[in-house]
Amino acid sequence: MAKSLPATPGANFPPLPLTVAHAAFEPASSLLSRLAARNGARSMRRFCGDIAFPVDPLFRGEKVAIEQLAQLAGCDAASLERVSIRHLGKGHFRLRDEFASLQSFQRARVRVCPECVRSEVPSAAESWRVPRRLHWKFSSIRSCPDHECMLVCLPAEKFYKDAKDFAAQLRKYRGWILDQPVTQANHSAFELYLTNRILSERGERWIDRLELNVASRACEVLGLRIAEGPDAALKGYSEAEWMSYGDQGYDILKNGPSALSDCLTAMGREDGVDRRFFGRLFGPWMAWLKSRSLGDEFEPLRDVVRRHVFDNFSVRKGVLVLGVPSDGMASLNAQKSFSLTGFAKRNAEDLIYRGLAERDASGYILPMSFVTQKMLAAYEREKTFFRPAGCSSDDVADEANAQGGSRLSVSGAARRLRVTAKTVGYLVQHGMLCGLAASGRYRRGTTVVTANSLTQFQERYISLGELAAVTQRPQGALSMKLRNAGITLLAMPHDLSRIYWREDVSTYAASE
Repeated sequence: MAKSLPATPGANFPPLPLTVAHAAFEPASSLLSRLAARNGARSMRRFCGDIAFPVDPLFRGEKVAIEQLAQLAGCDAASLERVSIRHLGKGHFRLRDEFASLQSFQRARVRVCPECVRSEVPSAAESWRVPRRLHWKFSSIRSCPDHECMLVCLPAEKFYKDAKDFAAQLRKYRGWILDQPVTQANHSAFELYLTNRILSERGERWIDRLELNVASRACEVLGLRIAEGPDAALKGYSEAEWMSYGDQGYDILKNGPSALSDCLTAMGREDGVDRRFFGRLFGPWMAWLKSRSLGDEFEPLRDVVRRHVFDNFSVRKGVLVLGVPSDGMASLNAQKSFSLTGFAKRNAEDLIYRGLAERDASGYILPMSFVTQKMLAAYEREKTFFRPAGCSSDDVADEANAQGGSRLSVSGAARRLRVTAKTVGYLVQHGMLCGLAASGRYRRGTTVVTANSLTQFQERYISLGELAAVTQRPQGALSMKLRNAGITLLAMPHDLSRIYWREDVSTYAASE
């Protein structure tokens, strides 16, 4: 157990026969490790035990411990404290005015530049000659700016405390390091930015106002989405690939929140992507921002993305977007416009009537922004193979003569189909359900739906609400599952309930 620190920082230690100079940008733990190696100690902890130096407070970055190490090594305490990381507890760290998290560091593995070791360590016994650079500790720094090569990760130690003894690690693995192939890599603009920020001060740009752990990881994940598309996973990539992703993301984020919003807009114009759902469109970028492990320091970044979603996507009122409920914006998903062709072009006027297309100022008929090619294919399928029931003579007679259950109000039909009343009104308006003027016990002017047409409709189609009731699953999760399986929706405006062809759902259920 480490001994407690003396009450004052001026406590004296036995004089050391050999000392080392504090290198620029060398953290306190590296300086102590080199002192131990220079004096022939087997390990840093053994050395600290011999001179009664409390090592654990130094690892936590406590000011008194850093001042005592500066006195021991004969260096400036302020310079040493400036490049030492302080542990705040609960996985949070601080470097000067920079905030970082556990994910910001390579803590259990030590990374070094093989060319630095080759040029500065003539033998394993002189491992104390190489100071650990502060920026080597950070996960997003993967190359050496001096030699333009990739850093190598030393083999993992059985005990985490052994990985903190940098000089002992070099002495142990010097031969292994020199045997590693040197992989050339340009120090990217992204890594140059992080290195300058770590070693000096943050600037005044928007990206500089983000905390260090936010800025570094945001560049990498945004670059991943740009390079790999919406279906990319958040893991499984090489160090060189993450370097490339970080550079692409930094190229956007360095220009501020408007550039990020423009980038998100450009994602919606890519060919072959699903533009209706922001979560699906932004893929790994949105999945990362939704992670529960991210703290309040990510809120400025979330706020930019949230405002973009609210301004460019139709989000129902109350739906949470990165923790904030939507006010129910009526904006439609922006997407690349396309012209109607084939069956859709021949039925363009009906598409306008159905609310799936509109006529622009020049007189051209264009699909609405939420309409996709798959939706137009669903419209053709409906018109070709599934004729709407309409109001037959039997329905009219049924309305005139039958009682009670032969007709339902719009709200009653909505409950039976498990859709909104607005959806039932749409189905009646376009002939998929038979709606008649009410008489008898209904208020004048009320529309009722015939039971016969309702039964015929349910034989052909099934709503998401009905399906959720049958499967006992939440509608949101079920909708995502059906979408990922490619189950086509009935072609209707975006603000109506989701309805599927029953045979498609039955085929999918049988395959499951």
